[in-house]
Amino acid sequence: MSHDEAAGVTAAESRHYRTTGVAALVARYGLVIVIAWFGAMKFTHYEAQGISPLAANSPFLSWVYHVMSVDAFGRLLGIAELTTAALLALKPWFPKASVLGGILATIFFVGTLSFMVTTPGIGEASAGGFPVLSATGEFLMKDIALLGLALWLLADAIDTARG
Repeated sequence: MSHDEAAGVTAAESRHYRTTGVAALVARYGLVIVIAWFGAMKFTHYEAQGISPLAANSPFLSWVYHVMSVDAFGRLLGIAELTTAALLALKPWFPKASVLGGILATIFFVGTLSFMVTTPGIGEASAGGFPVLSATGEFLMKDIALLGLALWLLADAIDTARG
């Protein structure tokens, strides 16, 4: 008798658990890679300059460049994103740490999506403006899916942490 048969798990259920388990791993560590990559990029002058118009036009972040340089803010954000990625990655060993990572990732993506309404030029003027998106608008739009993924990972970590 196999382990699955002894546990009362059918072959179809076993395949389902393997499939969803693989999907969950790809989702979690895919987002970890994306956030870590974004975080590492924040240490470059290129990326720090690239995000500066978004932060400068945000009512929540416009004050930042009065107290630190564009590059210093980029590095600070990079540290926060790398920390978030590490916390998300810890879920199998420290699910409570991953809950914090899920909260931080959710905050990042909500913040990034707020730039859709605070940054000038999100709509492509040459095509008649919003809802046709500029390259910046398209860049920000992906965060809707990333926010959903962050929320799913948060819920998954909460469920695991509860035991």
